[in-house]
Amino acid sequence: MPRHISRLLLLFVGAGILALVARWYFTADTFYQFGHFRGKAVGEIAAKEPAYQTARYCEDCHTERHAQWSANNHKSVNCEVCHGAAKGHPENGKLPIPADTRKLCTLCHERMAERPRPQPQIDPAQHSPGQQCIVCHNPHAPKLAGVVAKVAGDAAAGAKTHAARCADCHGAAGVSPNDSWPNLAGQHGAYLVGILAAYKSGAQTDAMMSPIAQGLSDAEIQNLATYYAGLRCEAKPRKSRLGDPAAGKALAKNCAACHGDAGIGGNPAWPNIAGQAPEYLVNSLKAFRAGLRKDPMMAGVVRGLSDTDIANLAAFYSAQNCAPAAKVKETP
Repeated sequence: MPRHISRLLLLFVGAGILALVARWYFTADTFYQFGHFRGKAVGEIAAKEPAYQTARYCEDCHTERHAQWSANNHKSVNCEVCHGAAKGHPENGKLPIPADTRKLCTLCHERMAERPRPQPQIDPAQHSPGQQCIVCHNPHAPKLAGVVAKVAGDAAAGAKTHAARCADCHGAAGVSPNDSWPNLAGQHGAYLVGILAAYKSGAQTDAMMSPIAQGLSDAEIQNLATYYAGLRCEAKPRKSRLGDPAAGKALAKNCAACHGDAGIGGNPAWPNIAGQAPEYLVNSLKAFRAGLRKDPMMAGVVRGLSDTDIANLAAFYSAQNCAPAAKVKETP
């Protein structure tokens, strides 16, 4: 064998022996004992603060949001999926609130053939294009429609027994003489049943409405709702000095999914707001924003509205025709 070949082979053998020695010297004796890491590192890893601490970590400080989340269809999504890891929180500052909810929500809800059908799926290009998801959905309780209350009352009984007591505030024909209180004529019966039941149970509170509703039986609530839902709203469109209807119309596109393009919606769980007094609308929106009126969806909708935005929305909706019709024309 030529001398240079033998030397090359010896060099390869020597390099191999050196590699084996280096591997033996630099590899921990517990390597691969518990998988592909050092066995002695188990204690080190376990001693570190977990990056994800689960929703239980959030409960003490965020009781109301935790209750909304745990009682609704997002309870399978851990808080930290959207807000990031809670390591070091709250000492090291607040967790981020997602700004681009369209990008975040479509990770799970963009329509795909492989996704299970019970999981809500949308086409982002067609589903409220341009709007952030939190305009209509409370991220902690995102399902839009709850159970629509059944309406099976006696309108004549409602008119005879309790409507007279309501007339001072809401008018003899359901059109309020006071700008601080809502018109009830033509309102969705299911909404009226729901809101009266909420005042009765204490889920909603109002200094005037709570004691009145608490004195009503379930049958009487049904009768009143049926009576007012059967009236035709004769309130005239209003011009408001509080805001700009044109600016309100642009904002109202974010409300159309629930309240219709001109304030008359197709879902009986949500109220018609066309033709309501601007003062009433302003007060209601500010009450939702302040948490005095409670609704998971409305809380998300009004969170980003300024006083000017609220005034403009009120000006737009108060200028609309409240009478239900096949087609309700908007007032510019």
